[in-house]
Order: sequence, then C-alpha cells, then structure tokens
Amino acid sequence: MAGMKWKSALVLAVFALVVTSCQPSSTGGAAGDPATARPTIGELEQQIDATLSAREQRGELETALEEYRAVEDGLLALGLGPNDPAFADQQRVLAYCLLRQGNMLRQLGRMEEAKLLSEREIEAARASGDQIALARTLMSYGSTAIASGDLESGLALLEEARTEFESGDSYEHRQGLGWYWILKADLATAGLVAAEPEDIMASADKALEILTPIENWPGVARAYGTRAQALEKLGKKEEALADWERQLHYEEMALDNHPASPGSVSE
Repeated sequence: MAGMKWKSALVLAVFALVVTSCQPSSTGGAAGDPATARPTIGELEQQIDATLSAREQRGELETALEEYRAVEDGLLALGLGPNDPAFADQQRVLAYCLLRQGNMLRQLGRMEEAKLLSEREIEAARASGDQIALARTLMSYGSTAIASGDLESGLALLEEARTEFESGDSYEHRQGLGWYWILKADLATAGLVAAEPEDIMASADKALEILTPIENWPGVARAYGTRAQALEKLGKKEEALADWERQLHYEEMALDNHPASPGSVSE
C-alpha cells in the first residue's frame, strides 16, 4: 500500500510539472462590452495566468484553487450559449481553468473531486473545438485516472492525447508531445508500467529530440534526469553523472528564462 501511494504521488508530481511547464498561449479572448464592468474572456484568462505565477508555482495551493474557482464563476456568469460567437473561446478558457483546478486538487490529495472536475474539463475542451485544449485535458484526466489506480483507462487517455499532439506541428503541439514522452518515461521509472531501462531512455531521448529545438528547458532538464536514473539502473555511473549535470544545467537555464516563476514541484 505504501508503495502504491508513493507511485501515485510521483504521478501527481510529474503531471503537476507537466501542466506548469506546458502553458497555453493566450489568444486574447472576446473583447466584451466596454460599457460593463464584467471582465472579458481575455481578462479572465489573464487572471488564470496571474494566479499560476503568483500562487500555484509558489505552492499556495488552497489560495490558487480559490482564485481559479473565482475565474470559473466569472466565465459562467457570462451566460454564453452554444450559438454565441464567443462560446468556443469561453469553453477553451474554462477547460484551462478546470485543468488548473484539477492540478490543485490532485496535489491536495482530493482525488474524487479531481476526477469529477476532469469530466467537466473534457466536456468544455470538446465544446471549444480547440485541439490543444482537448489534448491537455486528456493528459490531465489520464493522470488523474492513473493516480487513482485506474491504470488501463489512464493509459488509454494518454494515448488519445498523444494522437492529438501528433496531428499538428505548432509549438504547443510539439511541447505537449515532448511532455507526453516524459510522462511515459516517468510512469515506467515509478514502476507503474513495465519497461526496461533502455525503453525508459528511449522515451527520454524522444522527449529531448522534440523539446531541445523549441527550447523547452524544464522538459529538457526533466528528460535528462529520467535518463540519469535509467543509466544508474544499468550500472553506467559515469554516464548517469553526466546526465545529472545536464539536468542541473537546463534547470538553471529554465530559471534564467523565468526568474519570477520558480518551479512548483520537485521529485
């Protein structure tokens, strides 16, 4: 039982790092009516990003959850229906908001709440018609399922997310696919899926092939750390040490690029 709890905690830690490092690009949202004080979709999305930097990434989980829920209330208060031109954008931002809430709930150990939220998150992502929103939501739901002990369903959701990420070549498609390979490698490292150290290294190498050219330094650092663990299992101590050093190098690069956003998760 203790071993399973440790493995579930690792899944949550890995996925928390995934969703912290794979942030959607804001598209601005609907302009809204300047005559009203009600925030626009774009302003509400900016509030999510502000909470991510000021609260979530600093470990203020309960406060972040409250602020994300306030944004959700703001989005729902817009009262948009499926025939409204801004409905798809509202649903995209709602899916993002629910993803962040789910991340908080998982880290707080409130798995049943996270699971229910993931179902709403998928509904919003599908309604948005946004492929990246859907792919990230599938990763979110899959991670929740795996951490809850439903390995088969969770892995199926991750594979569906992979298909969505592979169908495009934008920065966000490549970023998501790179982190898919990291998550796959870390699930094997945790012993949740069967894999040899060579298989884990192959997954980490695929992540590096994708994330290094787009300069996603948190992902590159994570991939080198995963490689180092696999190399240690193979008894290749010197090669492992070199990869640990590369991990530290790229972690420093990530901090240099985002000095105001310290990482929220460490293994």
